Amino acid sequence: MTKKAKTIVVVVFILFVIIAIGMRRASMMSGSSLELTAVSADGAPLPPSAETTSITGKLPKNAVAQKSGDMIVSIALNPYPPKSGLLSDFDVTLADSKGKAINDASIFLDLTMPQMWMPQNQLAMEFVSDGKYHAAGLFTMRGWWRIEALITRGGVIQSFFFDVGL
Repeated sequence: MTKKAKTIVVVVFILFVIIAIGMRRASMMSGSSLELTAVSADGAPLPPSAETTSITGKLPKNAVAQKSGDMIVSIALNPYPPKSGLLSDFDVTLADSKGKAINDASIFLDLTMPQMWMPQNQLAMEFVSDGKYHAAGLFTMRGWWRIEALITRGGVIQSFFFDVGL
């Protein structure tokens, strides 16, 4: 192979790598089409059950809910859709399967990006009233985010997961 042919191969390879990295970065940074969704621990969407919606009613676009055991957890984000670098309000509402407000829980939110490593981004929620808890925090960049709500009640920790794209 001539020196000119080797140079062309190297240049084509470098261009291929640059394009591949750019496409990977674009896929990680996109996510604006991902609506706020309740998901399982492995990321499978959890459509609201009839039992959940009988307690929560029809939720606005900025809120979703899911049920596990005897607990129904709904989360709302404001502003919606959230923006990176701007303070977001996180409002969680807890109820039992009969719709009674749960006021004795401790809640932390863990914000992560499943497609990349991010520094710890946890929010301690404050009890407001009638099963409502609040925290404010930041999504630090655009992309696909997972919100894990870690709820401690009676010494038992339960996790609920929600996905959203910025």
